[in-house]
Amino acid sequence: MRKILFLSICLFTFGLIYANDFAPYKVKAQFIGGYIYQHDKNIISPLIKGPALGGEIAFEWSLDGSKPWHLHYNKPDIGVALQVLDLSNPQIAGQMIATYTYINIPMVKTNIVSFNTKIGGGLGFCTKPTDLAAAIADPRAIKDKAGDYNFAIGSPVNININAGLSLDIKVHKNISLSAEILYNHFSNGSLAQPNGGLNLFDGHIGLKYMPVYKEAPQQTVVTKPTKRWYGEFIVSGGAKKLYYKDTQYFGCASINIGGYYRTCNQHRIGIGVDLFYDGAYVPTAKFDPNTSTYVDDNTYTSFGRTFITENKIENKLRCGINIANDLIIGKFLIGFQAGIYLYDPIKNYEPYDDAKEGKVNKGLIYGYNIQKEDGWNYFRISAKYYITKHLLANISIKTHLQKVEFVEFGIGVGF
Repeated sequence: MRKILFLSICLFTFGLIYANDFAPYKVKAQFIGGYIYQHDKNIISPLIKGPALGGEIAFEWSLDGSKPWHLHYNKPDIGVALQVLDLSNPQIAGQMIATYTYINIPMVKTNIVSFNTKIGGGLGFCTKPTDLAAAIADPRAIKDKAGDYNFAIGSPVNININAGLSLDIKVHKNISLSAEILYNHFSNGSLAQPNGGLNLFDGHIGLKYMPVYKEAPQQTVVTKPTKRWYGEFIVSGGAKKLYYKDTQYFGCASINIGGYYRTCNQHRIGIGVDLFYDGAYVPTAKFDPNTSTYVDDNTYTSFGRTFITENKIENKLRCGINIANDLIIGKFLIGFQAGIYLYDPIKNYEPYDDAKEGKVNKGLIYGYNIQKEDGWNYFRISAKYYITKHLLANISIKTHLQKVEFVEFGIGVGF
């Protein structure tokens, strides 16, 4: 009991002594244990032999309150991390090495404890991507050979996105216990194939070191936003590969028009209209006059997910409306959009076998299997940066549930 009381007095004393001090930078080292979610039983489950284990080192800068957005987010920390994960299948899956930037946004912040939301993104490097030549030469179906090839990650360089919660508890003037629970995603965004992707749920535990303290600078004055309504017009484009046996890349593009209402300094909500072009919706079947039936057409792709018999522009267009939520971090915005297709000719061409037999006639909203069809809704994760007051750069990932359709890069106008 005396030891607990003594520790409590020490922690309280640290809080009183360093209440006005400011640690400009921090160094963090953590052990990582992760559960690999088996979101695809055909290609992910055979690859998983155990948990993902590894570590992370990071360098953090503490924001000092000299800019308004520092105070909007309760003076968060900005970090750069290097992460190494062994996927418990060294011969086939290898290791993932990620380098990413992140922000820790305090939800609860005292002199002793900081409980944060963490959002990060960067690049992940796979040491054992798919042996593409061997996988193509292997005549077995994917589900039969998935345990022998890394169909989750088809390229050495991938996109890494992570988000979750972090907790720091100060145990000494210069040292904190540091723990995190994160969702951790690796994917190449269909810029290469295969692209099954990796989804991990990670637990981090370690220490954070604050080598020096300074007196906190004078803080800026926080004011409410004077402008509430905003609009944006963004044009974006990209490319994708559809199937691991294909050599052809297909162009993708989108136009987004959105209107937003800024609810507070940190957040805005909006509604938008999207027009999508996906060049990958090409013929996959052709009529055989000898048998009077449709047979596979591998002229453009060997991927038999969508039953299309004509190369028409209208099959490559979709239109929808979305609801958007954006975090505003100075000139930088992190957004999530959820949309519904209003015009979608592809829905009646999937699943392949049902469409081939003429069994598909879907309405606006319907039940679907994401492993066999895209579905009636879409999602987009975006990052925008205002280069000037009205000119912005955009990068976003469009998905159908957990399956990435394409990555797009764009430029836009805000007003």
